[in-house]
Amino acid sequence: MKHKATNWMLLIGAVLLGGFILIFERGSENSHQQTRRMHTVFSVYPESIEQILLERDGVQIQCTKTAGIWRLTKPADAPVDSGVVEKMIVGLARVERGELITAQTLRERNLTPAAYGFDAPRARITFKNNRGTFTWLVGRDAPVGKTLYVMPEGGGDIIAAPRTLLSLIPQNPSWIRDRTLFSGETAAVRGLDLRRTGGFLQLRQPENNGWVMKQPHTGRADSQAVQALIGKIFSARIVDFISDEKADLTAYGLEKPAYELTIFTQNELTQTLLIGNPLPEKPEARYAKRIESDSVFTVPSEWTKEFETDAGLLRSRQVLGLPPERITAIQLTRGEQQVGLIRSNGQWQVVRPVRWDTDAEQTGELLKALTGAAVKEFIDTPAAAQTAQMVSAPWEIVLTSDGKTNTLRVSELGTNGLRLVQCSGEVSFYSTAGCIVRDTFADPLFYRSRTVLEVNPMLIQKINVQSGGTEQSVQKTDTGVFAAGQPSRQVNAEALTGLMWALNELRTGRYVEYNPVSLKPYGLEQPQTALIVTLSDTNVVGRMILLGYKTEDGRFAMIQGQNIVFVVSEKTAQTLTRELTVPIEKQAEEIKQP
Repeated sequence: MKHKATNWMLLIGAVLLGGFILIFERGSENSHQQTRRMHTVFSVYPESIEQILLERDGVQIQCTKTAGIWRLTKPADAPVDSGVVEKMIVGLARVERGELITAQTLRERNLTPAAYGFDAPRARITFKNNRGTFTWLVGRDAPVGKTLYVMPEGGGDIIAAPRTLLSLIPQNPSWIRDRTLFSGETAAVRGLDLRRTGGFLQLRQPENNGWVMKQPHTGRADSQAVQALIGKIFSARIVDFISDEKADLTAYGLEKPAYELTIFTQNELTQTLLIGNPLPEKPEARYAKRIESDSVFTVPSEWTKEFETDAGLLRSRQVLGLPPERITAIQLTRGEQQVGLIRSNGQWQVVRPVRWDTDAEQTGELLKALTGAAVKEFIDTPAAAQTAQMVSAPWEIVLTSDGKTNTLRVSELGTNGLRLVQCSGEVSFYSTAGCIVRDTFADPLFYRSRTVLEVNPMLIQKINVQSGGTEQSVQKTDTGVFAAGQPSRQVNAEALTGLMWALNELRTGRYVEYNPVSLKPYGLEQPQTALIVTLSDTNVVGRMILLGYKTEDGRFAMIQGQNIVFVVSEKTAQTLTRELTVPIEKQAEEIKQP
């Protein structure tokens, strides 16, 4: 019993001791931190610093970290280069300690801290973290060696430290200030306003869907040219910080600035910069200030040459300005002709006047013509004749992209081989090459797939060929083989195989007419050959192919019920009209010798 009690006491003691150690260690340093503190001057850790105040030669520089971002709070409220501040703090925290002069040593030498320059310290360094505020004084240089003296404010041991410590204490806040003119990334810019002597320039990027110019012209802008301009704007840096006090802008030539530049970003942040004329005494620089701040600084005069860029060079030289892969629907109207195309799951289909599969190559020609058309000339003030030309424009093309529509109105071909184009919502006209549209683009057959018929050979039950007043037929028997429809004939296996393969994918070289008024010109009113295919095990006619007159590139043909006249090659026509059956060959009777 006594043994059990002893074990319980030992267990309780171990738990209490572990809890004490845990509580004690939680608020103390680890071995690495202790070692670092014993070898450095300042017992602080960079990651814990929330504020730092540096005083030297009468200048106070204070930086405060809020939400992980450093900012200058003395002598002015201004952004700083956080990277520089972090490096400065890390450098201070790593300053190694040298000789230690204790209070007892001072008494033994009959000296006071004043003998080491602490009655008028050269600098003060104050760190603030979650443990409190700590200040060190920087005294005079040591008489020998490249060291100086440091002591905690309020007394304590005097520590020798490398003289390079002073290089980490800036004498001017500009050393750590942020010299960027605009915050954020260039990719986040959604607008730009520039007031200049050469006229007001206004650019916008609505919903990240390409740049448009609002002033001095209305229309699409060249996205690459605009991005290049924004990149150059963001590349500039502040040269010198002049003043942080509220001052009369007249003194800096900013009451009527040479430029007023405003940047709009996607988070609705607006940044405006005022830029004056070149300085008489320093023509390579100009005074500038942010509209929301009192700070005045200088920027390079060379940089401002970017603001004089010709607005015309920022305009898009593409008529449409859309990549082909983003277009999902096209509607073309030319007089009474209308064609509708829709892309679904990456495949285009004709949906007007009827639904057809398309030929990828033909549809690609249309897309290439529209998206590749270049602007030859911008017509911002159309003449009366040009306006009349657009009023009577025969072509209207509506394109859908990203759920939005763009409308192009295209004039007749001019005597100069060019056409006028007007885009929806734009006042200006464009002059472009005549090949932006072709007559064939208004023909729905231009886009139709060249495959006119696809019949699975396994589904063919019966084939009848009527030609020249005669008829031949083959039909699948119960055993799955084909037999001739006439007792005296047998299946021509080679002809049947060729025909079935032709029906598997029957292609046309070209389409001739949709919904013809008369079939007589094509020899299809009374076709020379009619090929009737019955599918499955029913008596329902699956397909009827009609062949008419010969033409230069084959034979006119038609599939009954589709009302489309097309041409098949002569080789295909021969395959479709070969005799499916041949007479049964009778074996000669054997003659016996008497």
